[in-house]
Amino acid sequence: MIFRTLLALCLALSSVQGDKSVSQQDQLYAFRLAIALTEGAGKVNYEQINDTTMALGAYQFLQKYWDWYATEAGYAGADWRDPDVQDAVAEWHMNKNYNDLGSWELAAIAHFGGRTRAFQAKENGIESVGTIKDSEGTDIQTYVNKVMQHYEEILRTGKSFPEANPPPPDMLLPSDNEYINPLEEPAPVTKEAATLLDVLSQGVSDNGRKKFPMNTEPMVL
Repeated sequence: MIFRTLLALCLALSSVQGDKSVSQQDQLYAFRLAIALTEGAGKVNYEQINDTTMALGAYQFLQKYWDWYATEAGYAGADWRDPDVQDAVAEWHMNKNYNDLGSWELAAIAHFGGRTRAFQAKENGIESVGTIKDSEGTDIQTYVNKVMQHYEEILRTGKSFPEANPPPPDMLLPSDNEYINPLEEPAPVTKEAATLLDVLSQGVSDNGRKKFPMNTEPMVL
């Protein structure tokens, strides 16, 4: 009896912690892509708009919350139409949900049904919220199943973004409430320009990196 209890506990812990055969960053990438493929019916569509729910982009963030998500991720004032920004905001959002909830299944619930239902599922099991449907008739359990099928396939096959939507450059996620614009690539500097840049550099703060202002006010739901 004790052995079976310990075995069940180990299996549950393994599920919560995720697949350790791949890195945490690989898991996050696979999960982010899995959400996009689920929301886009098998495609990554950065331009899609759901006119019924006013959900935007590849990850279908609700329009009324986009500014809050972008600000919290360190991209205050960013345009949702920018694919790189969509990816970066989604990565911040999904990583936070995983860290707070403990599994990708629960992170999928948080993305689709909200964090309150995700914590309810963590406490009482996914079946406690699995039959709840969105305005278009998709229930939470079905959504989670689709996301995890995509997730497992991506990890198994090493599937990448479709050619029409190439993977964005490596993102520097916000740290300590500081945002460094990852979209700015330094141009090659010639030997002749180096002297001029050396003189001008004294007048540029923070190594010339642009920062967006942060809005620290919490969102009231």
